[in-house]
Amino acid sequence: MSREDGGVLLEVLMALALVVGAFSVITGGLQSAVDSVERMRNSVHGQNLAVSLLSQIQMGLVDAEDVEGVRFEAPFEEWAYDIETEEVEAETIGFYSGSARSVPEMLKVEVAIHKPDGQVIHRMGQFIFMEPSE
Repeated sequence: MSREDGGVLLEVLMALALVVGAFSVITGGLQSAVDSVERMRNSVHGQNLAVSLLSQIQMGLVDAEDVEGVRFEAPFEEWAYDIETEEVEAETIGFYSGSARSVPEMLKVEVAIHKPDGQVIHRMGQFIFMEPSE
């Protein structure tokens, strides 16, 4: 083996090392992009489920009571939700201040949408007027 053959071998090994390094950087960038798309998809899906759940609470289809880890029905069974409620007087949040009319009772409802691993994907809150108790 001559000295020139050794130089060529060294050049080939250096070129191979550069290709492997470039490949690992590109693969890492692609994986990061795929992970970002997955997070964005979960975020939008969680937001849609939160809006739907709050709408169902307003329509009376879902009870406005504190619950944890309730699974959605098919086809969303891999998603779960928590509901937290708190009664609020309308005057404490600035409604009807100084008004002579009666102040309706309100309920602060907060829903948290998450995957079974417990990671919260989306959290949303809303004030809902309660039906007057008789």
